[in-house]
Order: sequence, then C-alpha cells, then structure tokens
Amino acid sequence: MYNDNMSDLIRKAKNEYHNKWRKQNPEKVQQAQNRYWEKKAREMQERSK
Repeated sequence: MYNDNMSDLIRKAKNEYHNKWRKQNPEKVQQAQNRYWEKKAREMQERSK
C-alpha cells in the first residue's frame, strides 16, 4: 500500500515538473521532437535500401 501510494505521488510530482518545464521551454521541446523525427526518417531510409 505504501509503495503504490508513494509511487503515485512520485509520478505526479515528476509529471508536474516536466509539464512546467515544457511550458517554460517550448523551443527545447520542439528541437528535441525535430531531432527524434529526423533520426526516425534516417532509420526508415536505411531500412528501405
């Protein structure tokens, strides 16, 4: 019981922190998304060869 409840509290605290960070750093979020999708596109091109 304690473990489950603490895990929920930890998860909620992390989510709150990350949501706040994303709101304060939209350009960094966008850069990370762009890097991710560029990497995925390169991987798909390599697979199709």
